[in-house]
Amino acid sequence: MVGQTVSHYNILEKLGEGGMGVVYKAQDTTLDRLVALKFLPDHVAVGTAELERFVQEAKAAAGLSHPNICTIHGIEQAEGKNFIVMEFVDGQMLEEKKSSLTQKQAIEIGIQIAEGLAAAHDKGIVHRDIKPENIMIRKDGRVQIMDFGLAKLRGASRLTKEGSTVGTAGYMSPEQVQGQETDHRSDIFSLGVLLFEMLTGQAPFKGLHETAIAYEIVNVDSPPMSSIKPDISPELDAIVTECLEKDPNERTQAAKQVANDLKRHKRESSRTRLSRTIPARSFASRPSDATESGNSGTSVKKYLWPVITGVLVLALGIAAWSPWKAATVSRPVMRFSVNLPENNLIVTTSSIDISADGKLLAYAGGNGTSTQIILRRMDALALQPLAGTNGALYPTFSPDARWLAYEVNGILMKIPVSGGAAQKLCNIEGLSRGITWENEHSILFGHINRGIYRVSANGGTPEAITRPDSATGEISHRFPQLLPDGKTLIFTVKQNNISTFDDAIIVAQRIDSGERKVLVRGGTFGRYTPTGHLVYVRAGSIYAVPMDASTLTVDGQPVVIEKGGWQNSASGDAYLTFSGTGAFVFSPADPASVGVIELSWLGRNGVVRPLLDSANAFFTATLSPDGQKLATVIQAANDDIWIYHILRKTLTRFTFGGGNSSFPIWSPDGKYVVYAAERGTMTDLFQKPWDGSTAEERLTNGLSVSELSSYAPDGKAVAFVQNGDIWILPLDEARTPRPFLASPANEASPRFSPDGRWLAYSSNESGSDEIYVIPYPQRGAKFQISSGGGATPFWSRDGKELFFTTSSALNRRRRSGGGIMSVEITGTAPFDYSAERSVVPLPPSSVITDVSPNGQQFVLAVYRTQAIGQNDLTVVLEWFDDLKAKTMGMK
Repeated sequence: MVGQTVSHYNILEKLGEGGMGVVYKAQDTTLDRLVALKFLPDHVAVGTAELERFVQEAKAAAGLSHPNICTIHGIEQAEGKNFIVMEFVDGQMLEEKKSSLTQKQAIEIGIQIAEGLAAAHDKGIVHRDIKPENIMIRKDGRVQIMDFGLAKLRGASRLTKEGSTVGTAGYMSPEQVQGQETDHRSDIFSLGVLLFEMLTGQAPFKGLHETAIAYEIVNVDSPPMSSIKPDISPELDAIVTECLEKDPNERTQAAKQVANDLKRHKRESSRTRLSRTIPARSFASRPSDATESGNSGTSVKKYLWPVITGVLVLALGIAAWSPWKAATVSRPVMRFSVNLPENNLIVTTSSIDISADGKLLAYAGGNGTSTQIILRRMDALALQPLAGTNGALYPTFSPDARWLAYEVNGILMKIPVSGGAAQKLCNIEGLSRGITWENEHSILFGHINRGIYRVSANGGTPEAITRPDSATGEISHRFPQLLPDGKTLIFTVKQNNISTFDDAIIVAQRIDSGERKVLVRGGTFGRYTPTGHLVYVRAGSIYAVPMDASTLTVDGQPVVIEKGGWQNSASGDAYLTFSGTGAFVFSPADPASVGVIELSWLGRNGVVRPLLDSANAFFTATLSPDGQKLATVIQAANDDIWIYHILRKTLTRFTFGGGNSSFPIWSPDGKYVVYAAERGTMTDLFQKPWDGSTAEERLTNGLSVSELSSYAPDGKAVAFVQNGDIWILPLDEARTPRPFLASPANEASPRFSPDGRWLAYSSNESGSDEIYVIPYPQRGAKFQISSGGGATPFWSRDGKELFFTTSSALNRRRRSGGGIMSVEITGTAPFDYSAERSVVPLPPSSVITDVSPNGQQFVLAVYRTQAIGQNDLTVVLEWFDDLKAKTMGMK
């Protein structure tokens, strides 16, 4: 075909030929540019299912625009031939260069491939055939991935039975080899094979024929790269090893994570991430075999030295954190970072916990729309979501690490660490603020507006063991820790006159006598260490001061032991934990960047526009009936409600301290705002005119409201949540709250339909959060609206559409906040509705808080920094020695 003209393309030269057709270099005479034309095989004819599938996938691939992806300009047909018009890449295939690459070149190529894959995966596009022939290296060094959209066609044309494989032998993932369903993690496996080959010059899986190679891929682990090339570091070895995990759930979960891991290794290749006093050779010089007799100063336990995702394998700690029997061995302080995947960031109003033996880490992880407990073994890279823990906060290990206690929607639960059914222990009657095990038989928890409680580990009625002193302005006692004597608690006291927890106080109190002593004025999340120090957080740094646990006194001036320790200034939470073996884990996030949230408009077309000119620690926002005003909460140690006039652009304070005020909703006539507020140890409902012209009016007394969601359209009732159940408050003279929907499950976000005949809500009764609709005011049969997860339902003002958010039904492969879904309400007598449909994706790290009166825009809270979650943890091994060194001579 060279020299011919096809359509408006002059064929210049043949570039290559393969199973998917012939590729030519051509001149586009219309746009005057060089392009590559790939002519598809003759069997891919017009009207065939193969071509239809290909066109659908190639169109999606054509939407990709990334420097590391070869651009597809179009799909055309001329003279009975189907061909793809692609960017012309002037360079060499990786196949031609892979055997001559230096380690530095291989890592750089790997980074660029991972970046390109990440961009495609974010769009929901999987390559399925990553191999050297599909990677081009341009003359300027840029790497580009070729042939997106072709692998599925290749498989469809070559194999006819359902469940057949798609890919190239040697580079296929185990799930591809076995004909199982694949997703983006299959590309990550193939990338791992490429990295292995580029770095070692050998294939990780070998065989004389394809069947033998396939057997190896499924059944045989790849050898350590260092066994082939001794100069390959443990860090780099672990990065590639995790890409090559057989189980997709154990594999690195995101291509972006691979890119970040390689970048960090590249950046740190000239130095380790250990403390500066530790030579880099300390990794390689560890003895591979040792006795446990302690007779030799160099004999230690056998080590396992894989490397953490991003820097060092978290498993590095398992040997170092275990008790050593060779007492004469000097153990160096070591530091490294852990980067968590974006879909499992640590949520801010919670904590992290490490088991006493240092072998397990637990945290509440999520992506902004849902949370669950995430476990990470210290001798493995993979994250393990703990099934049945949706919505969990404050996971805390039992002393023997067999159980995790946690809170979900105001209920204290426990679940076996090994997995299994969760058990309800008690209603918290509000929200917890810190959970700890007193011993194997009882659990302690702090309360959002009360004291510290004790409950049996088998369940029962909580017993108050501390009570806030309202006469001195105390609101709550939080984040309890039991001292070694088993008789004394350390906790943080929240008072009604503080603006942030930098002004809180940390106290120690005898459980039996109630004797209390102030340890620190100005700090939160106090923790006593076996070294005899009190560690706490203030102003974004971690402090330590010597403490005498017998006299409950501190001695000396506090010193900063870690700069940049993360804290939630509004709730007092901090991310720090340590094991009995001396492993310290904390988040180094900058607190100045935490909690900054922008309120914006999100249109159905995906366009985001500013709603307020400035960002703040906004918590929620609800529109007035006329859409001209916004009631929002600004988070602080004592949250307050503010009213924003959208046209005038004025933000006016509505409540004035004395405890948290939250969940503002508007009366149907727009004259009043009803809200939940802490007054003393309870959270009750109040209302006052939106313009603050009269004082607030108390609507209830003695409730523990965890969410106020909706005002009935006739103005006669409000719906709220208490202890995971839906309650109704009639706004008549009696104002007697009554439970409307009480079940073993956790219900949330009840919202009245515009005609007042239905109530939409979310529930986890199926094991995951879904959206339901139930008749009101008389209960009847409920209707399940969502099928792939759902939260925060909102009705359109005309009642013809029900919106909700999901983190799974939309953009499952996007690392985003999920998406907005809706159903069309086609009838109300009886209730009838359409199948769910996508409305618009949510931007990363965002949630919706309301819908505009015309139903065309959504109020969007965009977490511009790290308010939804933290993604970095720092691990310090032999931290007790580090702590003593940093505090030496401080008295």
